[in-house]
Amino acid sequence: MPKAPAADKQKTPPARSKARKEGVFRYAVLAMLFLAVIGFYTVRLVSLQLTPPEGTTVTIGGERVAVTRRVVTVKARRGSILDTNGVPLVQDIMRYQMELDAASFPTDDAAANALLYTLLTLLDAGGDAVRPSSLPITWGYADDRYLYFLKPEMVSSAARARFEEYLTTIGLDGMESLAAGDVLDAMYSRYHLYEEAETEVIGTPETEAPKTLLYDSHMAYRIACIRYDLEVLTFDTANPYRLADETDLSLITPVREQKLRGVTFRVQTEREYCYPGYASHILGRTGRIQASKVDYYSALGYPLDAVVGIDGMEGAMEESLRGIDGKMLIEEDAYGNILRQTVLEEAVPGKDVYLTIDINLQIRAEQALADNIAYIVESALSSGEEQSGEDANAGALVVMDPDNGAILASASYPTFDLTAYDYTALSADPLLPLYNRALMGTYAPGSVFKVGAAAAAMENDIIEPDTKIDTKGVYTYYDDYQPRCWLFTRTGLSHGPINVTEALRDSCNYFFFDVGRQLGISKLSSFMSSLGLGQKTGVELPESAGILSSPAYTDSRGLPWVGADTLQTAIGQGYNAYTPMQLAVYLSTLVNGGTRYQAHYVKGIAEHDNPKPRFSLAGTVLDKIALDEKTHATLIDAMREVAENGSATRVFRGYGVSVGAKTGTAEVGDGGSPNAVFAGFAPLNNPQLLAVSIIENGASGTSAGLCVRDVFDEWFGK
Repeated sequence: MPKAPAADKQKTPPARSKARKEGVFRYAVLAMLFLAVIGFYTVRLVSLQLTPPEGTTVTIGGERVAVTRRVVTVKARRGSILDTNGVPLVQDIMRYQMELDAASFPTDDAAANALLYTLLTLLDAGGDAVRPSSLPITWGYADDRYLYFLKPEMVSSAARARFEEYLTTIGLDGMESLAAGDVLDAMYSRYHLYEEAETEVIGTPETEAPKTLLYDSHMAYRIACIRYDLEVLTFDTANPYRLADETDLSLITPVREQKLRGVTFRVQTEREYCYPGYASHILGRTGRIQASKVDYYSALGYPLDAVVGIDGMEGAMEESLRGIDGKMLIEEDAYGNILRQTVLEEAVPGKDVYLTIDINLQIRAEQALADNIAYIVESALSSGEEQSGEDANAGALVVMDPDNGAILASASYPTFDLTAYDYTALSADPLLPLYNRALMGTYAPGSVFKVGAAAAAMENDIIEPDTKIDTKGVYTYYDDYQPRCWLFTRTGLSHGPINVTEALRDSCNYFFFDVGRQLGISKLSSFMSSLGLGQKTGVELPESAGILSSPAYTDSRGLPWVGADTLQTAIGQGYNAYTPMQLAVYLSTLVNGGTRYQAHYVKGIAEHDNPKPRFSLAGTVLDKIALDEKTHATLIDAMREVAENGSATRVFRGYGVSVGAKTGTAEVGDGGSPNAVFAGFAPLNNPQLLAVSIIENGASGTSAGLCVRDVFDEWFGK
């Protein structure tokens, strides 16, 4: 039987073969891509290590020089704050700080010493102070001796610990028994400040080897001090050593001309207060962004290390005062010498803010307020009478242009010095020097309120300028509340039949009890509100809204309103509580004929260093009341009477400039002396300024007028 033929070798199906080929192809492609990536980064790494990156060489004198490039921030100048006459109150000053850079500072002792010698010589020639060293050995100038201090009160524990460790490093033990000269001798040797002659000579005893300093003894000591600091303090690329906190600008040129290695200059911008201790409540501070405002400033594009306005006008006008930082490309050689500087983005300086404040008037106002308080206390102590002002210790004084609401001066006492600001100490002071009483302090206005009450009564036809009311000392309209006029309380007498001018001159309570009752609290409070009482003045800084005594206020407190409240309100007591700034706006509205202006500190904003900025003198009108000419004339004449024949006569007798005034004495209810309130304006026919002063526990409104007179003296050149 024939043998069957062998079976053919099994073949791979065509579809499977095709899939295998495609898989091999894909792996090959991936392998090639992987090798390409590896190759690219390998070449790039070698390139970075062996050749300068693109753009890191420059041509100098026909040669290509390798450089290091870095982009630095060019800090923009913050705008200045100036007074109404363009006198700088706060401005940026540039301080140039000399620093040693660890990256390029010489590592050779001789070169390091020579560099320090040159720098110290340049600093001495320019009269620039060198930063004190932490070495606890001081130079004795009188007898050329060294004094070695180890007392705790003279050397901090940290400095002592560093020094002890250093002594161990240089092989000195028994610190308490060491002499300063021994330590310095070891330091001079360590830093090679002796000439080579100190090297041991064969056959010559070490004690006989001469030691001669390379520099004079004081210079060698100074160099050793710096070398010590560089060794024991953190000195690296991230922590330069500041050699001088402030150097003259002229020092930069010789340092750069000599191409001194390891020396850099840091430009430090600082805020300078041109009149330390004055206008502190107005100007405010700058500082790093507070934690609570990080998100706010970040959204505006501020860097986290930005310096911003914290309070005062610095804070209120931050948007205008801030500058926009620029960028600069700096190219340096391997030794840290700057080869080229290229501005990438120009820094944009902040705008200047002009205030309505007259700095001379401001200074006089602050001094006058402090003097006035001191005078009241001294007089009270001399009299020996209780509640006569012996407890006066605080107050405020506001000076305003009644024709536009511009604030010419604003004082709060006690005050503080922004150049020596210590929040912990100031906030712990029981007299609250940080508290701006001109804007935040609220006080009963006392009889100063009567001017507005008189205007309200005349405008609502309750009385005419010549209407007489027969005052009887005790107001008996209500059976359960029968208040007395101050004159009856003191003497048992009354003012008799008087008109509104006489009532304001004599500050008759009885007259205004009756006027207030007839007018009614609704009309009285409405009129006073139109004059700005009980609401913010619109000033740029934080302020209190005060309290307008009215049923609306008592309702908000869950209290009833009774007839007695209306009588007390009409004489400036009751729930009335206003800031000195509010009272200035209120009286300005009456004095100028019925236009209520927004109180403001800002006169205008100008581009930085604009030599002749122009501003509008027109104020922002908040409200207008139709004040009858007869009413206005009566009020002005009545306040003239107060100054010439009333309670302000003692202050302005024979003054030489026509003055209108009103005094107020407001009970405080805590057993202390009453608060003293004084308002005045001048001249009568065309008022240029109006001032309101309030002295806490000042006892008498008249006494609070002394500081107002001093301000008028400054303004009118008396």
